[in-house]
Amino acid sequence: MKSDIARPHNSTINRCLSPLLKFFRGDVILSNQDIGKKAAEENDLEPFLKEYERITNFSLKIIERTERPDFIVQRSDGTQLGIELTKVMCNPKSIFWARVLNGEEQADPIDTAIHLQKAIYRKDIKRSESNWKLSKRTVLLLQLMDSSIDQVVLFLDVQIIREINKTGFFEIWIGDYSILEAYGTIQLYGIKPKKWQGLHEHFNSGKKPYG
Repeated sequence: MKSDIARPHNSTINRCLSPLLKFFRGDVILSNQDIGKKAAEENDLEPFLKEYERITNFSLKIIERTERPDFIVQRSDGTQLGIELTKVMCNPKSIFWARVLNGEEQADPIDTAIHLQKAIYRKDIKRSESNWKLSKRTVLLLQLMDSSIDQVVLFLDVQIIREINKTGFFEIWIGDYSILEAYGTIQLYGIKPKKWQGLHEHFNSGKKPYG
C-alpha cells in the first residue's frame, strides 16, 4: 500500500541540508559543539577577509574548514593558503581590577604585547607538526579582544618584529576586534610580509562609532 505522504525531492533535501554540510570534514560529522566553534570562527574571519582584500587587493575564498589550521582558502591569484585564528586576551581578573581601581576599560597594552608574542611562538611550534596542512603557506591572524591595536604595537619594536618574521608563517596579521561592535569592522596591523607591514586604517576610519 502506497503512502499518501509525498516524499521530498532529493534537491529539496540537499537544499535543506546545505547549511550543515559545510561543517562536515571529509567522512567525519562534527558534534554540535564543534559546529558552533567553526561557526564562531567563520564569523570572526569575515571582517578579516574584507579588510584583507581592501589592503592587499587579493580576495580570499573559503574552500575547506579544518582544524590545523582553522581554514583553507584560495586567494584570487590561485594560491591556496591556510588561516589560523588565535585570540589574544588577558586575564579577566586583571581587566576587572583595572576597571575597578583605575577606571580602565581595556587590558594593559604591555601585557597584551607579551601575550601576543608568546601566542605567535606557540602557534609556530604547532604549525611545524606533521598534521598541519599548508604549513609553509599559513596566515596567522592574532585577534586582540580587549586591547587597542594602536597602543599594543607601540611595544613591538623593530627587533621584536624582526624576530617574529623569522617564524615560518606565510603572513602574520594583528586584528583589533575590540572595535568590531563600535565600527562594524576590525583594524589590521601587518607584521609579515614587509610590503604590508604597519597599521592600516579600516574602511570606517574617521566615522563616528555606532550608537
